[in-house]
Amino acid sequence: MAQHSAAGAPRTSPGWQSWEKTWWVAAAASLAANAWAWNRFGMIPLLRCWAAFFAVLGGVVLVYARRTRRLAEESLQWLPVNATILRSEVVEEQQTSYDDEPDAAGRTMYFCYPEIEYEYEAAGRKWRSNRLLMVRVNFPRPEARSWVGKYPAGAVVTARRHPEKPGLAVLQPGVAGFEHRYRTPYLVGSGFLVFGAALWVVLHSARFQ
Repeated sequence: MAQHSAAGAPRTSPGWQSWEKTWWVAAAASLAANAWAWNRFGMIPLLRCWAAFFAVLGGVVLVYARRTRRLAEESLQWLPVNATILRSEVVEEQQTSYDDEPDAAGRTMYFCYPEIEYEYEAAGRKWRSNRLLMVRVNFPRPEARSWVGKYPAGAVVTARRHPEKPGLAVLQPGVAGFEHRYRTPYLVGSGFLVFGAALWVVLHSARFQ
């Protein structure tokens, strides 16, 4: 997907472009590793490993969710600084999935995020940040464009920076008005944790070796 101007038209992130070219390598490696583990240890131990993985992943996401919400709440008391918007554009990641039928049309999903990079001075030097919120989640395309329009390149705005960690800054301090954004990691983490724990319990109760 081509890159457009910073007026809000989307572009695909470089990371996603690389993923689109190399996902099959990761998929093949994952299948090979699972096939080896299945043959070496059996189905139940393999599923237990996956259960533990999802449970641990859920715990990590929940820790991230709590930390970002705490920082967002504290950011209301951070020091205000003048920040210059260096880059403002909608980053759009496109994912296409296909059904089993070879002639089936692919289903394309779009994930958007307002990528707003800004520069400010603190502690005798210049810093750069791209945090709109303390949490990074996807936005609907119209809302992402709205944020890009609110923070156009070249504008001078007020950001909040951590009093002891000058490299940590955010454009939108606090949680008010963004509760659903900060709730998303809690839901994702809880889902992974519950799924992993439930799978572990089921496998344990089955009493297979």
